[in-house]
Amino acid sequence: MALTPPLYYADLAAFRAAGAFPFGGTNFDQLAWAISSAMVQWGPSVVLKGISVGTAGAGAINVPTTKMILVPNPALVISGLASSGMVGPLSAALGAVVAQALAKTISSYGQYTGGVVGVGVGGDISKVVAANPSTLYSILQTQMNVTLGPGPASAMMAKGLATGISSLLLTATGSGTVIGPPSPASASGASTSVMV
Repeated sequence: MALTPPLYYADLAAFRAAGAFPFGGTNFDQLAWAISSAMVQWGPSVVLKGISVGTAGAGAINVPTTKMILVPNPALVISGLASSGMVGPLSAALGAVVAQALAKTISSYGQYTGGVVGVGVGGDISKVVAANPSTLYSILQTQMNVTLGPGPASAMMAKGLATGISSLLLTATGSGTVIGPPSPASASGASTSVMV
């Protein structure tokens, strides 16, 4: 199942009280929708590299058989927010909510797809190696302006969230199946994939 804004939003809304200070009201809802939409737009730019084993050939990682795992690490998102100047208890609470919600969404529904060099049929283990914060910042800033409107701290929050979320995604891993032409010879190879 591909990641969608409603899936991200549902977990952000469910985790709204996961930090020291719960977030209620429409402003949090609007921010959650901005984050959700930005994650879906940014996701295909997140790159995974992996190792595949199986039979020799050139196959592809089959999306329905893949699973991504992202362990929640609020410190990474809190640190990203602090790096842009957003510090204090509300910033820490927001970092905790975002980290836990995104980890749940991606671990529940995240998948990846790509090509494999050297393996036609087999298995793949991958890790996120590229999650560009600048790209996420641009998308997130646009989405926040649409849902919340421009504000004095909007750019700071978008930059901090983008930095933290990118750091968090760099810890994600995945596993899946390589599908392609079978061969009698065993082989190992390398995969390059993107988050779906």
